[in-house]
Amino acid sequence: MTHRRKSHLLLALLTAFALFGAACAGGGGGDTPTDTGEGDQGEVEPVEGGTLVFGAEQEPSEGLNGMLTCCTLFWEAVINNQVLEGALEAQPDFTYEPELVTEEPTPTDDPFSLTYNIRPEANWSDGTPITAEDFEFTYETVINEKWDIASRAGYDQINDVQIEDDKTITFTFDKPYAGWRDLFGRILPKHVLEGEDFNKVWQKGIVDPNTGEGIASGPFIFESYNPGADLTLVKNEEYWKGAPHLDEIVFQFIPETTSEIQALRGGEVDAIYPQPQLELTALLEDPAFNVETNAGTTWEHIDFQYDNPLLKEQFVRQAIVAGIDRDAIIQQLFSELSPELEPLNNMIYLTNSEFYVPHFEDTVTGDSEQILEDNGCTKGGDGIYECNGERMSFGFKSTAGNALRERAFEIIQEQLKGVGIEVENEFGDAAVVFGNKGLTGGNYDLFMFAWVGSPDPGGSVEIHKCGGSQNFQNYCNEEVTKLLEESDTIVDPADRAEVMNEADELMAQDLPILPLYQKPTFYAYTTELQGAEDNPTNEGPTWNSEDWFLTGGGQ
Repeated sequence: MTHRRKSHLLLALLTAFALFGAACAGGGGGDTPTDTGEGDQGEVEPVEGGTLVFGAEQEPSEGLNGMLTCCTLFWEAVINNQVLEGALEAQPDFTYEPELVTEEPTPTDDPFSLTYNIRPEANWSDGTPITAEDFEFTYETVINEKWDIASRAGYDQINDVQIEDDKTITFTFDKPYAGWRDLFGRILPKHVLEGEDFNKVWQKGIVDPNTGEGIASGPFIFESYNPGADLTLVKNEEYWKGAPHLDEIVFQFIPETTSEIQALRGGEVDAIYPQPQLELTALLEDPAFNVETNAGTTWEHIDFQYDNPLLKEQFVRQAIVAGIDRDAIIQQLFSELSPELEPLNNMIYLTNSEFYVPHFEDTVTGDSEQILEDNGCTKGGDGIYECNGERMSFGFKSTAGNALRERAFEIIQEQLKGVGIEVENEFGDAAVVFGNKGLTGGNYDLFMFAWVGSPDPGGSVEIHKCGGSQNFQNYCNEEVTKLLEESDTIVDPADRAEVMNEADELMAQDLPILPLYQKPTFYAYTTELQGAEDNPTNEGPTWNSEDWFLTGGGQ
């Protein structure tokens, strides 16, 4: 087969969609692929059967129930989006297409309501039809305060539910909800979960709790999970669109970047979706692989924990931010991978949105040492400042095994040491540092990770508002909260952006977060894999796995 290389222009202007920070750590949006290789050889007849092995850099070891706070890792979504489908699906071009419904709902005004018409043919893998009761059960599960749900945004504004018939349901809201397209992104099976403890189900598999058998609405069904090793999905023969071509997909957990790339080149895995790493440059010109890269809805940043008395002081955050040279970091990390990448200067809208305004451009500058001394801090004999009797020394958490982040930390550590601020390496396994002992428990000083988004900016509300369900750093500005909550009720994108950018401008003054850069995605896979296409939203690379097949028959 002639090699085709797919590439996406980074930072190209897209349609007017922006960030939704719905889940932690992972993936990327871009424009339409351009063929820059040797040309297309035409349609390839699908091959039935075979096993595809996908190298996964993170393991969702705290549980597979991605609707819970504990378990919202990006790789949980990459795996389970093939098992559990939703009403609408975000596309690679940032639009939305109907998935379990026949058409996108048309919102009504006064009152604001949404009617979902469920596909007549949509069914669960055990043959049970997917009905309005499943949609109602999903809503009731999300708003049930007994369950540790990651986000109730939007659902908590629904005040009435009307089941019109088995395949039609209407939800009425207290007020307009701008982010409605991201609601019901994963529908739950009422007939197997009703009466179960939702905090405990699906820890080690998406199965019927009563029988242990896999349950799915998507093209693949959970089969097995070997913690620390792999997770296997098998084809759903009853998939309402028709059974997929592959027999199974095995996710092999390879948390170390270099090993992940070596596994691909050695034929141990067929595809990888690593965070951008320097070693990936070798794959860009290798004819054995297709490589796709996009600019999308993922942004790397550093969180400051407000429970730390020093970090709660604005001048301390200002000194840290002023001491970090983002241009130097990007130059060292991305000069070959993404030479046009620039620092990100907005926490809500990304650079490829027409609503992007670089509010942070003027607030990340200054003389760190002068800032500290102006606030009564003194430099100790070891060159580190003391403020209010406390050394300017902080733990710095992130994900171990991620070579790019480890190098970024080394650069930041050296930069801050030069201005009298110490940061200490507290990297750990993703499942640990993102769990209650780390991010979700607020147990950190500084934390470098990426928010993964959808095309809608609504998820920013829960990240940044006072008491937001994903505001793990405990930042609170009442005026910012008021603006963000107001933005949720504005359906017009331009009017909504005006309010959200006003909030972002205030946050740029507060500096609760230092945005670093908009992360490009890298999707590398063997040329034997056909049908693959990157989806740099939170849907991830497996969004169309039902279309995949291996020309060589698989492993």
